[in-house]
Parts: sequence; structure tokens; C-alpha cells
Amino acid sequence: MGKIVYEDKRVRIYLKDPGEDSEKLDGSPVGRLDKPVGGLMLLSRNSKDVSALQGSFHKIYLAACAGRIEQEEGEMNDLLLHDRRKNKSFPVKRMRQGVRDARLVYKVLGYNEEIDISLIAVRPITGRTHQIRVQFASRKHPLAGDGKYGSRLKCSLSLFASVLVYEDPISHEKKRFFEEVPEGSPWDLFDSEIKTSVKDLSL
Repeated sequence: MGKIVYEDKRVRIYLKDPGEDSEKLDGSPVGRLDKPVGGLMLLSRNSKDVSALQGSFHKIYLAACAGRIEQEEGEMNDLLLHDRRKNKSFPVKRMRQGVRDARLVYKVLGYNEEIDISLIAVRPITGRTHQIRVQFASRKHPLAGDGKYGSRLKCSLSLFASVLVYEDPISHEKKRFFEEVPEGSPWDLFDSEIKTSVKDLSL
């Protein structure tokens, strides 16, 4: 089970464990996390605040992906189609019914040459199903442990919502929360300093 790391009259900040269902938490999720993904979630205690919070919050994820990413900082733009029957998203070349644009920005934080794996910070600008997972996989950098999208590494899915920023809908105060990635593979391949550098990172 995850835990509440902050709450006030309007919101809860919840640290979700991998495997927990975002839909079953106490509160209205403002941006969900895939079931195998852990990390920080923003929950509105009043459903009327959800739309205001959606326009003022963002998350920065840590991810470990296969290979070395040549461009240290960048942006990815794709058109994605989600197949509900297969619960899988696919990049497509043209806009049509069911297709949505997907955009994210990223920064490479580290690289482990022995395992050939990169640690990246990712901020999705849009919130499409499996967006981060499919956008990196389609460029031959599947996330470690993500067998659905082609990873051969045997570990849990290496995607964690480490930073959450939102603006209070009444006071308009900006609030920022940070949680370290859990121990274990593949996170242990990278120094603690590198993993915590995302705490104050702007993307």
C-alpha cells in the first residue's frame, strides 16, 4: 500500500506503490498513473476542483531506458492510437479517429555503460495512455522492465513519478513535492546524487 505524504482541505498528495489501481484511491485523481507505475499522485478532495488543478499541475518522472540517448535534452512529438482491447498504444503517421497528439520533454541524467542503460527525467506535456513508454520504445529505447513495449530486461517497470508541482486553486501558491525512486534494479545502477538531482530540476 502507498501512503499520503501531504493533505489539506482541497488535495491529497499520495505516494502510489507499483501495482496499486489509481481508480480505487480516496479522492478524484488529477492525472492517473498506469497500474505498474509508482510515484506521486495529486488527488482532489472536491471533484469541482479537478479541472482547475489539471491546468496547473505537472509531474516529472524518472525512467531507465535501454541504450544511450544521443541528444542529452530534447522533445518528442508523436501521434498515438490506443487499442483498448490490447491495452497498448501505437505511434501512427496521420491524424484520424481515435488518434491523439503526444508531446514530452526529457533530459538525460546518467548512463551505465556496462548494462547499456540510461537514466532520464521526463515531463509529459500531454497525458496520453502509456505515453512515455511508447514514445521511448518507438525510438528503440524501451523502458527497463517494460515487456509490453519490447524490453528484455527482467525487472519491474522503471518509471516513477518523482516530482509533482501544482498551484493551489484558491491561494495560487505553487507547491512542489519530491520522492526518491525505490531501491532495487535498475535504479541501483545509478548514483544517489544523480537520482536526486531531479528534485530541483525544471523541464
